[in-house]
Amino acid sequence: MAIFVILTPVLGSDGQTLQPPDGGSPATNADPSSPALVAAEGRRQPSYQVFAYRCTLPAITVVNETTLEIGGKQKIDVSRLDQWDRAEKETLAGQFDVPVSVVDNLQKSCSKLAPADAAEVAGKLRVVVIDYKYLLERWTRYHPPTGQEKVRTDALLALQGGNVDKAWEMFVALPRPSPPTGFRAAG
Repeated sequence: MAIFVILTPVLGSDGQTLQPPDGGSPATNADPSSPALVAAEGRRQPSYQVFAYRCTLPAITVVNETTLEIGGKQKIDVSRLDQWDRAEKETLAGQFDVPVSVVDNLQKSCSKLAPADAAEVAGKLRVVVIDYKYLLERWTRYHPPTGQEKVRTDALLALQGGNVDKAWEMFVALPRPSPPTGFRAAG
């Protein structure tokens, strides 16, 4: 009996390969504890890859270099990210079913791009929403050992506050069980 494993790239809901939020691979001399590297490590986990593949999101369409259309309902001018009003943020957060704080943090990180590029913002939006949803599910299902419940509570509060990087850092730092030992193959 043979088992075949097919490796496929991680795809977003519209069939596009998910890229790291920085648009490429991390630099080799980057700080190993940087949020981008911690998140990249978490995204390599098979459970994340399966989740990302199955995650359904509203369509994110790049209309032109500075305009995105979300779910056919909302147009976003990425050239004026720093001028989004509360209603725009709430509408965007509502379409993706994430807290407004997630959109706030995305807005802050994308406003640093000069000039803002719609395709890059679309990629970052897709990744941060999938990251948020994945981490929310994992932290909600996590049952910490007695006396360590604060870790779960802190991670869920970080997510609610839109701090996806902190939730990733805490998730990657969780102790993992060691692989089982003492098995013997019987012929």
